[in-house]
Amino acid sequence: MASRTLAWLVLFGLLVALALRLHSCVRATPEDTLAREQATYQRVRSLILDRYIKEVDERGLFYGAMEGMVSRLDKHSRFLPPELYERLKTDTTGQFEGVGIEWNPDESLGLVVLTPLQGTPAFRGGVYPGDKILAVDGVRTEGMNREECGRRIRGPVGTKVRLTLLHEGTSRPVDVTLERSVNEIKSVPVAEMLGPDYVPPAAGSPAGEPAAKVGYVQVAHFQPKTAADMDAALARLEKEGLQALVLDLRQNPGGLLKAAEDVAELFLKDGVIVSVIARDTAGAEGPTRITYATGEKTHPFYPLAVLVDGESASASEVVAGALEDRGRAVLVGSKTYGKFSVQDVFEVPLNNWGESALKLTVARYKTPTSPCIDGQGIVPDYVVQFAPEQQRGLLQSRLARHVQDNDPRAAPGAQAPKANGGEAPAPFVDLQLRKAVEVLLQQVKAARK
Repeated sequence: MASRTLAWLVLFGLLVALALRLHSCVRATPEDTLAREQATYQRVRSLILDRYIKEVDERGLFYGAMEGMVSRLDKHSRFLPPELYERLKTDTTGQFEGVGIEWNPDESLGLVVLTPLQGTPAFRGGVYPGDKILAVDGVRTEGMNREECGRRIRGPVGTKVRLTLLHEGTSRPVDVTLERSVNEIKSVPVAEMLGPDYVPPAAGSPAGEPAAKVGYVQVAHFQPKTAADMDAALARLEKEGLQALVLDLRQNPGGLLKAAEDVAELFLKDGVIVSVIARDTAGAEGPTRITYATGEKTHPFYPLAVLVDGESASASEVVAGALEDRGRAVLVGSKTYGKFSVQDVFEVPLNNWGESALKLTVARYKTPTSPCIDGQGIVPDYVVQFAPEQQRGLLQSRLARHVQDNDPRAAPGAQAPKANGGEAPAPFVDLQLRKAVEVLLQQVKAARK
């Protein structure tokens, strides 16, 4: 009898212990969960550092852990180490600290300047397209990659850097000393009237007058000053007699949502521009913020065509979708990228490693009359697909234009010096732009009847 009682007591004790264990698991606090996760991370990290066959960089391990965690969310959320965070700030603010040098994209040429940027210390200080950078502050660049050379050239605003350059077509190096500053990147790099290459002369016009004055504006990014720059560009073209406009958003990856809303308002006098759908406290689809045009900055109505392609994303799609849905513009080109989500950027300080950030998807958006088509993109009204050679032609023509516009030696309208001794490329015929102009001229003609 005693043994049976003892057995029951032991069994009861085991059941109580199991119940307590289960209770503790069920009632585990967030702090307990976090502590277990941190302990696991520390264990794995220690094993890698102590036992992996090669020596491992601790910073790289940390970045990898953060990037792996965020990659489980969606393709637009990212952990940004300091260097990538700096690039993001440059893209979104349109400002950067340095001397204003862009590298030639051809890696085989080595440390060769593509162009200085207008208004920067490099532009004012005697740096030219095609220059080879031989040394930075006396340190020779032989064997140095672009990243290391760039780090040596960058530095605090107000400090100076000495570059040893070999100008193209010369054999004697020169030294230029530049003072680092805060510089701006143009988000509206081109705003002009189109010439006879795209706008034919009016029928029966002996003086070769164009069929209509068609303006062309390219937006490269959506940054804080984009709407103001666009507003000024439109005002200038309107003074020149603008009758129709091509807005080029091709290869524009987006930028600030507020900038896109402000640009759309330049063309819409009322109604919805975009709806942003956030998350509620329970994690489900929550409140919607709707942005309406106020009509305070709207420009006069004239036929409008928007050029888009597979690289037109995010803020570009906000503008293109709003103008198309509201019947204000026709879209020409190829289907857009399809990024209908909104990301916020949260700074993550890393002490002596610098400032990193978390770029996190926090909302989705939809155009005025369409559902959210994230991952699908917008199909233009007039589809004009580019073959690979045409896409390369567009990139090359834009690059050549960029170099010419930023070359300190080139007078306005002059032929830019040939970069790196190469032959001038054959003139590129932009079939998407040509189609956009064709549609606009039809609209102008119809309005005159």
